[in-house]
Amino acid sequence: MKKSAELKQERAQKIAAQQEVTTLATTEKRSLNAEETTSFRSLQTEIEGLTAEIGIAETLEENQRSLGGSEPTSFKPEGEQRNADPKKPVFSLHRAIRSQMINGGVNLEGAELEMHQRASGVAAVMGIGVSGFALETRAAQTVTENGGVNGGALVATDLKAPIDFLRPEPLMKKLGAVYQSGLTGNLRYPKNQGGIVATWEGEIDEVDETVNVYGFVDSIPKRLAVTVPISLQNLMQSSIDLEAYTAKEINAAIENAIDAAAINGSGVGQPMGVLNVSGTNTVATDANGSAATWSMMVDLETAIFVNNASAAKMAYVMNPKTRGKLKKTKHEAGDLGYIMDSRTGEVNGWPSVTSNHIPSNLVKGTGTGLSAAVFGDWTQLLINQWGYMDFSVDEFSRKKEGLIEITVNVFLDVLVKQPQSFSVVKGLITV
Repeated sequence: MKKSAELKQERAQKIAAQQEVTTLATTEKRSLNAEETTSFRSLQTEIEGLTAEIGIAETLEENQRSLGGSEPTSFKPEGEQRNADPKKPVFSLHRAIRSQMINGGVNLEGAELEMHQRASGVAAVMGIGVSGFALETRAAQTVTENGGVNGGALVATDLKAPIDFLRPEPLMKKLGAVYQSGLTGNLRYPKNQGGIVATWEGEIDEVDETVNVYGFVDSIPKRLAVTVPISLQNLMQSSIDLEAYTAKEINAAIENAIDAAAINGSGVGQPMGVLNVSGTNTVATDANGSAATWSMMVDLETAIFVNNASAAKMAYVMNPKTRGKLKKTKHEAGDLGYIMDSRTGEVNGWPSVTSNHIPSNLVKGTGTGLSAAVFGDWTQLLINQWGYMDFSVDEFSRKKEGLIEITVNVFLDVLVKQPQSFSVVKGLITV
């Protein structure tokens, strides 16, 4: 074990090194940088450790002097390594406490005596008297304890990408709706309503003339817009590309608005959706609503086939409440099968998708909280877009507030080409 004089010399060297660390920052009138702070704290830890060792060494040296210079047998001559005795007991607080109950106290030995001597040495350096036995207490550099003031402030927070807002999953592309973009003028689609027929005639009989009858349907742009104000400070201080993330969120919001209009648009200031367009096949429910049945689901399909409107890519769209009801409702009483396959989600062999854009708050008679469902050929749905999505960043209108505005305008319409390609039921009881 080193003498107190050697330890004091080492401590003086550490203090001098610590002063060198702070000299440049003091000259430049700034705070310590991260590297300097780490070096300063490392040196401080070593200084505190040396101070404790000095206290112990001085106590030992004083004890040796009181014994006439003899050296305790538990210490080897200086420079010689001391090996830990594997049989030496570890410190026991209970044993130290019990020692105070014998002959007036402080009857320590072994690990308890060594701990007491070390703590007493530190106390002596600090000018503190010890009554009874003493234990060293060291402030731990923790992350969460003491409100985080010891170590928590040093732990960096790694900011990741934001967790996305929960929105209904966009479905129109998945279902096969046809998207058209880059349009300019209003659109008019001639619609062949039939007329040409073929008839069986005799060998020289005169055949009647027949012609097609045409109508038309129009598609006119409707404006869908969104504006998001963002502070300049928010942009400057964000460690992620906030503007890019906001653009992604705006795009997701627009996709959901298109889905909502395509399914349930009112046609007033927005497109007319499948649930509200005239000419679709309708499966009726009772005056106050009806529970979904296997027969009802089959009727939705049958109406489309009757009108020659079937296609290979058809699907059911329903809300989560209807989905849950179909998975718990058997084909018929006593039947083992359920209307919706629990593994595939199919209904009578056709795929189904779920969307909260299908309403679950319909009212019929005295029935409330009723749901709708749609079955059909979703390739008969056109999503028309005029021009392109227009993104603009306004840095000036709200500059006095320190805000910029990101505004998106997109001009869209939804067109159901053949309403008879869809079957609709409203008034489903799903509770």
